[in-house]
Amino acid sequence: MRADAYRLAGRYRLVERLGEGGAGTVWRAIDETLDRQVAVKQVRVPPGLTPPQRAAFADRAIHEARSAGRLRDPAIVMVHDVVLDGDQPWIIMDLVTGRSLDKVVKERGPLPPEEVARIGLSVLSALETAHMNGMLHHDVKPANILIDADGSAMLTDFGIAVPLYGQNGAGPTSGGGSLGYMAPERLNQQAAGSASDLWSLGAALYVAAEGRAPFERSMPAAVAAAVLLHDPPFPERAGPELGGLIMAMLAKDPVTRPPAGLVRERLSALAEPVRRRRRWWLAPVAAVAAVLVGVAGWYGVTALKGTPETGRFAAAPDPCGLVGDALAVELLGGKVLRTAPRWGMCQWKLDGAPAPRTLTVEVWAERPADDLGGPQVAERRYASERAGRVGAKGTVFRTVTGEGQDVKEVGEAAYAQTSFKLSTLKEGISHDVVLFRLSNLIGQVTLERGDVPLKDAGGGKETVLTAARTVSAALGG
Repeated sequence: MRADAYRLAGRYRLVERLGEGGAGTVWRAIDETLDRQVAVKQVRVPPGLTPPQRAAFADRAIHEARSAGRLRDPAIVMVHDVVLDGDQPWIIMDLVTGRSLDKVVKERGPLPPEEVARIGLSVLSALETAHMNGMLHHDVKPANILIDADGSAMLTDFGIAVPLYGQNGAGPTSGGGSLGYMAPERLNQQAAGSASDLWSLGAALYVAAEGRAPFERSMPAAVAAAVLLHDPPFPERAGPELGGLIMAMLAKDPVTRPPAGLVRERLSALAEPVRRRRRWWLAPVAAVAAVLVGVAGWYGVTALKGTPETGRFAAAPDPCGLVGDALAVELLGGKVLRTAPRWGMCQWKLDGAPAPRTLTVEVWAERPADDLGGPQVAERRYASERAGRVGAKGTVFRTVTGEGQDVKEVGEAAYAQTSFKLSTLKEGISHDVVLFRLSNLIGQVTLERGDVPLKDAGGGKETVLTAARTVSAALGG
């Protein structure tokens, strides 16, 4: 195609090809109606489709692009229009001048952990916005993360975003994606959820921190096998904290991956050194804003339209105070060692037992955002997390995730689920998890049991429910 000779919908004049990937070709174009530059994506239509199938594909692409166009977040490249030329879908987006993360890493090498954390926070914000609106991105990878000249990051290619909820309440198994950045459950044609996007984000952050892909292999089949069967080498350049978070995000079992709220808290703490270095120029701006608005708040300007409700919890309480050591001894069946691996998490491990047992309590408080109060934000986050776990049901290689269920007497809403990973033919590791919400607080209680016979995969359910109800009572739920 000769670009400058082609006008799409009589309005968008193609200027040059910017790039090409598995989901389609992106062009720089001129919107001659508004006299501005835009990015135009020519969606790749799968080969071999019959005319009715091509029409159905085009209809679905238009629907999904329109849904993506409703997403509003500073880290999302905005979709403006969608055009159907024959049976070929085209998506019109903002033209972003930044370089993709993969090119930045290729030129600069591995990035400092603070910078990786800052990039991760921006992309996570975009994903959380999509998930709260019932959409999955499905193709988070370094090539789709754009870094602007000021270091800010944006997530592009929402044109292949797909609904979070399938016909039966589960996430989709099809859609776009890139090998090496697709979560294990997607490679196994299992239902995808919000945790699948977070796995892909973890893989992208691995590249940013380590300078290479986590499952890098010479053959595509070997990459797929590595995603399903092997853990990547620990990203040493990321440091123990960021590296540990990335490895947790890359867990094979979606139920055991850290929820978005915990990922956000950890990345925020890791990005703090960068924020301190930049505050000198923010202080005068903040002072002027405080004078002009006349109030202080989560975002000062929200006072102009009313301050959103904070919720019952100004900050997350210490989780170690929510389950006493005596109860941990009773639940785990012996002497325990208590540790706090990070703020917002407390663990009790059975001491000296041949079969490992660990009880973990995690809590985090949601803050008001835009015109939503803290409880409303927490409600949306919880719904997104729950939907992802509903979609996680099934078998991914040696891990079986059971059907979850809503439970009572734990906060305002709670969801319990069990997963089991075989380590031998007859034994494995069992995870019983309860996710719950109370006002603007979200929490998770996990019981991990090792060397468990397959027939006893759900044997820790009552124990973890007892712990969760104790935590809820301590919080006043």
